[in-house]
Amino acid sequence: MMHLSFSDIFSEVKRYPVTCSCVSEEDSEKTGKVTSAGMYFLHFQVYRMDSTVNALAIAKDPESAFFKRLEGLQPCEVSELKSGTHIFAVYGDNFFKTATYTIEALCAKSYEDTTEKLKDIESQILRKRNELRQFETEYRKALARFQEVTNRYTQEKQSVDELLKQRDSIHATFTVTRPPSGISNLSNGSSSKVPVETESPTEDGNSDGKDK
Repeated sequence: MMHLSFSDIFSEVKRYPVTCSCVSEEDSEKTGKVTSAGMYFLHFQVYRMDSTVNALAIAKDPESAFFKRLEGLQPCEVSELKSGTHIFAVYGDNFFKTATYTIEALCAKSYEDTTEKLKDIESQILRKRNELRQFETEYRKALARFQEVTNRYTQEKQSVDELLKQRDSIHATFTVTRPPSGISNLSNGSSSKVPVETESPTEDGNSDGKDK
């Protein structure tokens, strides 16, 4: 059995042709003793999500996958539904028995609220997709600037560390060391020894040390 549901269209078909989009086309499923499938048409443009677009974007540039998530939203094929005879092909899955089927066309008025919600949410997604395209440009510029200042930060840090290291090295050459001899020695690469002479004063205070 082939079960087809048409939403919000046949009441208008009698008056004038309607441009419709196939919002959903189900695969056949076993339901009890019969197999059924449905096709759902809406009288406004609807979209399908193509996951292959996201997969290709992730493979090329994983970082930009977020910005490409909504690029897979593609418009469904639009066809004009006119009043009159419509032909549907139905095939059976049993080569030994003739397939019997029933085709039903329904105007699902009860889904009116759902169709409006779908129309609204897809409009929001389309607006968000345009916003993301603009935001991606801003993000790329900011990211490039961030990488630039990050690289400079690393370079400046290395430069400061090297300057301070050189300063400490120069300061170290002026450090005073005390050798065991008790003579002061400057560690700037040169040393000087200054002999010190001492004189013992005589009893009478004469500096030449001779007896009278």
